[in-house]
Amino acid sequence: MSAASAALGQFATEFADNLRLRYGIWAIAAILLVYLALLQNARLQAAHADYAAEATRLQRAATILERDDWSQLLADEREAHGRLEQLIWRAESEGLAQAQVQSELKRIVEAAGLRNVLIRSGTSQPLAALPDVWRVQIRVTAGYSPGGELQLLHALATLPRKVVVDRLEITRSNSRLALLLSAYFIGFSATPEGEQ
Repeated sequence: MSAASAALGQFATEFADNLRLRYGIWAIAAILLVYLALLQNARLQAAHADYAAEATRLQRAATILERDDWSQLLADEREAHGRLEQLIWRAESEGLAQAQVQSELKRIVEAAGLRNVLIRSGTSQPLAALPDVWRVQIRVTAGYSPGGELQLLHALATLPRKVVVDRLEITRSNSRLALLLSAYFIGFSATPEGEQ
């Protein structure tokens, strides 16, 4: 008789004689079965969730395909694109972009009656999220008369090509303001045209 069969015979005898051993083994078997059932339930729930998500996407796609107003949607999209494109500045180079914004700001600050105006170019960098769109920053410091700061902000808010006021500091004690603006440009790239 081999050692394995002897051990198995001893286990069978012990299993038949010991009630606690039988309960322990049945409890372990029950725990394993419950664990396996929970694992299978989790797999089934994940598969059901995936199926439900795919079915929802398929239903949306089928609904979209049933539409017959594609030409109208395309026309609406082109119109919206045109309106948005009119809000973005255009320039052929970074220098021209900075010059355009500075020129527009000079006109605005003169109309607002600001004094001792200093307009400086800030950083220019491409936007990571939007290809071919550059952010050009300009810094403006000036003295103002009461109401001049509001005229400046109103003129900036109503510009046909939009600018974003990143930072505005107003010092009432000496009637000075400091402004950091961003304008968004399309039309130029990081490399000059001859270097490609």
